[in-house]
Amino acid sequence: MASNFIGRRGIQNRSESEPDGNLLFTCGHCDARVSGIVPVTYPSQPAGAPQVRWLLCPNCGNGSVSTLDGRIYPSVAFGPIITGLPEVVKPAYEEARRCMSVNAYTASELICRKILMHVAVDKGAEEGKGFESYIDHLQAKGYVTPPMKEWVDTIRKHGNSSTHQLEQPSKSRAESTIMFTAELLRLIYEMDSMAKNYVPKAT
Repeated sequence: MASNFIGRRGIQNRSESEPDGNLLFTCGHCDARVSGIVPVTYPSQPAGAPQVRWLLCPNCGNGSVSTLDGRIYPSVAFGPIITGLPEVVKPAYEEARRCMSVNAYTASELICRKILMHVAVDKGAEEGKGFESYIDHLQAKGYVTPPMKEWVDTIRKHGNSSTHQLEQPSKSRAESTIMFTAELLRLIYEMDSMAKNYVPKAT
């Protein structure tokens, strides 16, 4: 493949008025579905051949690239956007989502496991304890109800497996881990945030 590389000769500037001057895609920076601006393509020849496209998101202004195989980088982060997260939790959840977008399934499960600690400590648990104690704390405080305990414990188990076993987690398992994590965060933080915004305060 390196022998077919033609350096700068194939680079061509584009205008929005040209047929290939825009590309519909979901921006990996802001998650918006946009008609991205295509300022540059490579190669420009032969006509109709797959191209590398440099993309500009009109929503957030960040750049992406569409490769010869049609993939767009950065990829869209996997998992729902959860609102109302505290600063101690939000970066960890976003990191787990980004890991999924680059197929780093082990890393994503490790972070989801760590999120249990972030949440428990945020809700009053003592830092530095075992992960069993964090789940017990969340359960004792009513944040994890009996129906939730099994799938919340699954987050811990999957994280432990990624920590102590050589076998890589499958994509489907990692997806389930982050979706369980998202649901936990939704119930503890997002619903509480919505309640504060929409439920009338007692007078």
